[in-house]
Amino acid sequence: MSADFFSRPIVCNTGPLIALARAGLARLLPEIFPAVLIPEAVAAELLAKDTADREQIAEALASVKIIPLAAPMDPLLASELDSGEAAVIQLAREQSVSSVLIDEKKARKIAAIIYQLEVRGTAAVLIEAKIRALISNVGDALAAMSAGGYFIGPQLRAECLKRAGE
Repeated sequence: MSADFFSRPIVCNTGPLIALARAGLARLLPEIFPAVLIPEAVAAELLAKDTADREQIAEALASVKIIPLAAPMDPLLASELDSGEAAVIQLAREQSVSSVLIDEKKARKIAAIIYQLEVRGTAAVLIEAKIRALISNVGDALAAMSAGGYFIGPQLRAECLKRAGE
């Protein structure tokens, strides 16, 4: 895993923010990354529903930079991805940010292969948080995310725990 990834600004999608909020860890993103950018579409998606983690999500949004897209949506992105994922990739391109935080598999593939963006997900953030001693246990964070209804596949969970040395 490239430590360099965590030393650059990122554009973040809804999934990682929801997952971290459900584990009570939404504060991690601004503690790990020098800048966290979020497209307006993602912020709107996050605040659209009155959920149990809404307060923590709003708190997380207060510590990031919410940016409107400057140009119309790329037709490929609009046709292949949901509006939040498409906006993340487009904003990264508009802002010349090379790193994105996305959990959804199809969006990760499009971001990496077609747009040559460096992509990581919530699991990588947890591992980095443990390395920096911001959390003591990745397994507990994964369990809290799962208990909050955020799906984490068994293979990803096992790989994450292995990389975290747990």
